[in-house]
Amino acid sequence: IISTMFRAVVLLLAAASASAFMGAPVANRVATKATVTMGLQPPVGSQGGMDELGVLSPIGFWDPFGYATSPEQFRRYREVEIKHGRVAMAATLGYIVAETGLRWPASLTLDGSVSFSDIPNGIAAIPAIPGLGWVQIVFLIGCLEAGPLAQSEDAAPGDLGWKYFGVKYEDGDVKADKLNKELSNGRLAMFGILGMLVEDKLTGSFLPLGVPGVDKMTL
Repeated sequence: IISTMFRAVVLLLAAASASAFMGAPVANRVATKATVTMGLQPPVGSQGGMDELGVLSPIGFWDPFGYATSPEQFRRYREVEIKHGRVAMAATLGYIVAETGLRWPASLTLDGSVSFSDIPNGIAAIPAIPGLGWVQIVFLIGCLEAGPLAQSEDAAPGDLGWKYFGVKYEDGDVKADKLNKELSNGRLAMFGILGMLVEDKLTGSFLPLGVPGVDKMTL
């Protein structure tokens, strides 16, 4: 039974990963400024939301618990979703890179007693990082939240005013397609990092154990 459930989960994740890299169908994308500003107009959800970023076929507008009670609430949840998705994508990539053994060639402590190479990957790194290291991490996150990663009320959710890889897209189909892909990939990454953490907690590694060539990663 467990084997069958595992195969079903793998197939589901494979299907989700494939769809995450596909943009919304052209019929479901509207090249208007309203599409790119991410904010359903009242009454929220009654229009099906198929011209709203992140509201994609075949599910459409999905809010089973009725949390998005207003355009303002919808915007707030969308801001949080985008931020969590971006963090999850970075975390997933970081998990994989760290598993290869790649580390900064430096020390975490002033006296050199703890180096980056001494820190294991995954959950085991939490108690291994010195207390002052965690202070620095929290301080850096606070500075980023208050500075370059601060969300402006005048900008669309997730729009920090940056050029991504040197490109800043104008409102339209191309920008809508890329933002839809970011949302889809972020959603997939949130499930991905959750799965990694659970696997790591249960087995000591986020990689499938016992699979030749997969249960260990090296550079």
